[in-house]
Amino acid sequence: MMLDGLLIVLALFLVSVCADSGPYLQSSAYDEGRFGEWPTETYRSSPIVGPALNYLQHSDKCKDGLYTFIAPRGSRVAHPGPMILDQDGHLVWTTEYGQSYNLNVYNYKGQDYLTFWMGNDGVGGHGEGAYYMLDSSYQEVYKIDAANHLPADLHEFHMTEEGTALITIYDVYPADLRPVGGLEEGWIWDGTFQEFDIETGKLLFQWRASEHFEFTDVIRDREGNGDSESRPWDFFHINSVDKDAKGNYLISSRYASCLTYINGSTGAIIWRLGGKNNDFEDLSDGAATDFSWQHHARFRDNGTAITMFDNASRGGGAPELTSRGLYLDIDQENMTVKVRHEYWNPSPISSQSQGSVQLLDNSNVLVGYGHVPTWTEYSIDGDVLCDVHFGAASGDGNIMSYRVFKYPWIGNPQTSPDIAVYQYEVAVSWNGATEVVTWALEGASSNSHKTESTKFVTAMPKSGFETIIPIPQDATHKYIRALALNSTGQVIGSTKLVRWDPTSPEPVVGRHDDKEMSSPVRSVVFFIVGFSSAVLLAAGAWLARRCYDSRPVSAPKDKERGDWQPLDRFNGDEDLSEGEMDDVEFSLLGHSRASLQFDDDFK
Repeated sequence: MMLDGLLIVLALFLVSVCADSGPYLQSSAYDEGRFGEWPTETYRSSPIVGPALNYLQHSDKCKDGLYTFIAPRGSRVAHPGPMILDQDGHLVWTTEYGQSYNLNVYNYKGQDYLTFWMGNDGVGGHGEGAYYMLDSSYQEVYKIDAANHLPADLHEFHMTEEGTALITIYDVYPADLRPVGGLEEGWIWDGTFQEFDIETGKLLFQWRASEHFEFTDVIRDREGNGDSESRPWDFFHINSVDKDAKGNYLISSRYASCLTYINGSTGAIIWRLGGKNNDFEDLSDGAATDFSWQHHARFRDNGTAITMFDNASRGGGAPELTSRGLYLDIDQENMTVKVRHEYWNPSPISSQSQGSVQLLDNSNVLVGYGHVPTWTEYSIDGDVLCDVHFGAASGDGNIMSYRVFKYPWIGNPQTSPDIAVYQYEVAVSWNGATEVVTWALEGASSNSHKTESTKFVTAMPKSGFETIIPIPQDATHKYIRALALNSTGQVIGSTKLVRWDPTSPEPVVGRHDDKEMSSPVRSVVFFIVGFSSAVLLAAGAWLARRCYDSRPVSAPKDKERGDWQPLDRFNGDEDLSEGEMDDVEFSLLGHSRASLQFDDDFK
């Protein structure tokens, strides 16, 4: 074992190979859509498709060890679903749930959970579905529906300090619409929210906008809706709910362009900020109350401040109005409000919908631009630190993420790692695993899984989603597998033992079964690796930075990965006619074109 450990350390310092392609840097071709509206990365060991990012601006001040949580969706996202990215822009985890919203992390009963919404998102600008809570092994632990047999809306799932859940709901409700030129027996989408116990589903509080707001209070008119149950009027459009230490609620109404503070016992309106019935004196010459179509309002600093995303724009007639992140000081005794900070993107963005603002523990501020595939990290004072595109700038509205967040996360998937072997290279990945520091290769003369039958071959620091490991030219093993080692050198996962024939023109792939539980792995600790983990991490970080900095980013060919995957240039959203497809040779890990499924644009 000591010999194996020494060999691993030696191999790590002798081998220097870049792995994942990683993000682009200030690529105009990316934003012009030359890689498609949804640029992606594909991998040799896994069928998973990850996003390829474009860093327009980058600073080490954004490198805080946190993970970025997005849920890309839209007409050009071929593989929608929640996604976790590392601080270098590489995929960590994803799964194809479909069009999902509001990926977040909450601690519930001492454990961290991923939360996100899934359902029908084509119901008049909102959704009918449920929220899911996944544990650190990515298993569904809770499926959360609204109480009173109402549909759970996509806009909000927010966990309170008491461990209860706040959720938004849109339900069709009868209403007298004569004050706004409608029928006495008209219909609305009511803006409703609930607070309930997650474990039992017991309803603790429910509030309806129609019981507290006049229809003339809102800014959006009926636009021909409301005269029938099949075409209700979305008059309020609730999109966020927060709860303070006093037990009162702060809600955001997009179509009233205001925030409303609600008594947590009676539901009565205490005050309104912005909109037609603003109750506050604006000490910033209107800049603190002129927000509109806003999202994601949250109390900060013990209720003395509020953050929100000010869309400032709705519909095709207002694209020139610039969106911003807002940090407001609010004095509820003297009823005054002023701007503490504003967060403006260096390339002015008009986000028609969605968006988020998050205060990070290091005092940076993360702004997600919703309808536009961008997030930007600012200093607390508003200086741009990192500006990132996860879709082409030309793809406004075709690639979106409802909100964007950063959190710490530990992922321990119940699946096994994936491996692909081709000639003298091994590609290995483990979807969702965050604790892998090193990949070690073992060889064997047979496919027996007995420990004594395997021998150490080489090792490599983990790099990106997929790590490429060269096999030494003098290796003679007939079978290969990869072991995942954590920071202490403990084996935490193992791939399948796959056949290796360096003369074969076809890759051999060993992938896990999504339904399998993780099999017991050898309780082996590579002590030398554990002792040297800090050095290895530093070396790996240096190597990753060297690859990252030296990578050209302007040409489409940069996204190809040699002979293993010529498919990588094609993302599923290029405008290729059927005739053009006849001259394109498709090959993916030895599969023929007939075995591959193509999106509509390829048909």
